[in-house]
Amino acid sequence: MERVIPNNSSTASRKDWQLIEQENIKYFQFKWRNNLAIYSTRYGENEFLRKFEPVFLKQIHSDIIINLDSNGNRMGDGLILQKKNFVPGLKIADCLPVYLFNDKKVCIIHCGWRSIIKGIVKRAGELMGDYKYCLGASIGHCCYEVKHDVVDLFNKKYKNAIVLKDQKYFLDLKSAVIEDLGNKDLLASLDLCTKCHPEYFYSYRRGDDKKRNYAVITRI
Repeated sequence: MERVIPNNSSTASRKDWQLIEQENIKYFQFKWRNNLAIYSTRYGENEFLRKFEPVFLKQIHSDIIINLDSNGNRMGDGLILQKKNFVPGLKIADCLPVYLFNDKKVCIIHCGWRSIIKGIVKRAGELMGDYKYCLGASIGHCCYEVKHDVVDLFNKKYKNAIVLKDQKYFLDLKSAVIEDLGNKDLLASLDLCTKCHPEYFYSYRRGDDKKRNYAVITRI
């Protein structure tokens, strides 16, 4: 079920995300109606946190999505809310942040391979009901080499998530998420690989063990 891609494949397009550059901060932003999906860069990370003051979780690679309107728990891998009191945020090493919107609610989920297999993406879609969504940056299938245990799990559930290249297997996180949420509701994708672009992002697989990127969702 794996697909084969050529060696010169590139994921270097932004697709409707904008790079916001201010005096002491740079970040990517996508706007849909009165909703903002935001992804930090390594330039001005402290200013980013002061500007948006996000609420973070202790992320555990789960399918748990916390309702910030009614639940004080801070352990899981997704946040959903209807009120405007909070700015939900995630800390990203190389995994994929997914931002979901409708006219009443916003949701943001942290999608590594474990959370996807556990069903966090489908759960987010169910909790939102009608939705549009966009994808942030993550490690791309150019760099995300995985072993046979992960290959087997994704081949059982997803048609195009495993890429075969030079006799090695790579995981396409975005392909799996799109398969779960549907292509027709996808608004935009920040198609920059976190490992390939050190000018913008930290990457665990590149050696940034303690540094993280930040993904937040808010309404204006």
